[in-house]
Amino acid sequence: MAYETITLAGDVLDVLRSEIGASATGKATEDDFLRVVRGHLRAILRSARGYLDDWNYLDTVNLSDFRRGVQKLLTHVETTLGTSAAQRGKLKKLCESEQ
Repeated sequence: MAYETITLAGDVLDVLRSEIGASATGKATEDDFLRVVRGHLRAILRSARGYLDDWNYLDTVNLSDFRRGVQKLLTHVETTLGTSAAQRGKLKKLCESEQ
């Protein structure tokens, strides 16, 4: 599910994918990685405009769409964290069948 999180981040914004992918370095477990990502996404939601401005995307990315994408990614991360490691593969299959 960590790889899927990185992929989903790329659907939101290319630099977000890069940041989240880089944050995986040195994490002992998937949960450690996901907790860091959750904190980062929450911070972005608190200051989405500033985040986009810092990356020079404010004029090219719709702020509302960006917030929705980050929230959807955060929901994915929180759902994954709330699912036992043994069930995570089953969760992925369930999510794919609902699309």
